[in-house]
Amino acid sequence: MRISLYNLVNGMTSSAYSPYLSFIGASLGLSGYTLGIVSTAGTFFTNMAQYFSSVTRSRARLLVLEGNLVRGLGLFLMLFFLNSHIIYTILVAVIMAGSGVSSMGLSLLSEYYSRGSRSIVLSRMAFYSALGSLPVIVAGGLYMATNVELAKYIFVASAVVTTLSTFIVFDLPYDEPQGRRSLRLSAKGLEKFLAFNFVYMIVWSFAWPLFPLSQIYIFKMTTEQVAIINVIATSSTVVVQRFIGGFIARRMKLSMFLGRLTNTFFALAYAVSPNIYGIYVSQLLAGLANSINNVAYFSYLVDKVEDKRAAIGTYSVVMGVGALIGGELGGWAFEYLKAIEGYECLRQLMLYTAIARASAASLFLLL
Repeated sequence: MRISLYNLVNGMTSSAYSPYLSFIGASLGLSGYTLGIVSTAGTFFTNMAQYFSSVTRSRARLLVLEGNLVRGLGLFLMLFFLNSHIIYTILVAVIMAGSGVSSMGLSLLSEYYSRGSRSIVLSRMAFYSALGSLPVIVAGGLYMATNVELAKYIFVASAVVTTLSTFIVFDLPYDEPQGRRSLRLSAKGLEKFLAFNFVYMIVWSFAWPLFPLSQIYIFKMTTEQVAIINVIATSSTVVVQRFIGGFIARRMKLSMFLGRLTNTFFALAYAVSPNIYGIYVSQLLAGLANSINNVAYFSYLVDKVEDKRAAIGTYSVVMGVGALIGGELGGWAFEYLKAIEGYECLRQLMLYTAIARASAASLFLLL
């Protein structure tokens, strides 16, 4: 129950700023390739931090504390450096790295407390996280609608709450075997799973820097409209997450395929929608994608191996590197095509991404 409470508070805190990081960066004038770093920071820096955390001797609860302190510091410094493109990008990386360290600790705690009925328990934890996100997403979007620079005060408030939230789980009982750990990656028994996820992550993240650029230059959105997108997606997730655990437990392979396939429609909506309402409609599918992504891949991973830390760390590296490659490819492709076709190239790139996502999703039927 305390892990669920932590997920609730953490979901509220991160939702105050994380849905808007790329949009803020695009509004500040970051280039496509720099947005490639910002938009993938939540995967690359978070996952690499998770990996290095997995080989430390720090216990799970201490990882939560260390990560939240780093994240809180990065958030606080945003108050002073929001308008500096380089420092903004660096601080986003620091925030996400801190998030990776704390999420590694939380993953270990979640694995420990979900034994016996993993899909059901993890779905409940993710439900509370999504539930806490809703009011904060709305408040953040409305607050920044007139001026994105108001985000600096959201960052400060998030820094305080992030640091204090550590005490919710810091004294939870946790029995972890203490063995020798190394930086060696471990893929035994997971080769196909890791390879398929790596390929998919490249085509998935290709569009990540393109989304905020499309929101600003194609659909002329404000943070209020970005908030509506996130509210629809999160509401859909709250509805589906509560009931998806049993289906995932019975149909693991199909669940992973559907979770990846559903992401196709988000890129497709940005490619063909004549206005923002098509984007809103596409977000109704986010509940299925997010609910499966929150549970299925982690469940498959930790149920296949004995060394949970090594498996989580290896998966984190594979997904993080794939995300950075894809995001940078997307950013550089945009910069190249923009010089030739202007901002309308964004629709073309989104269409190619949708086709690639659907193709890569089919790999999961071969597991």
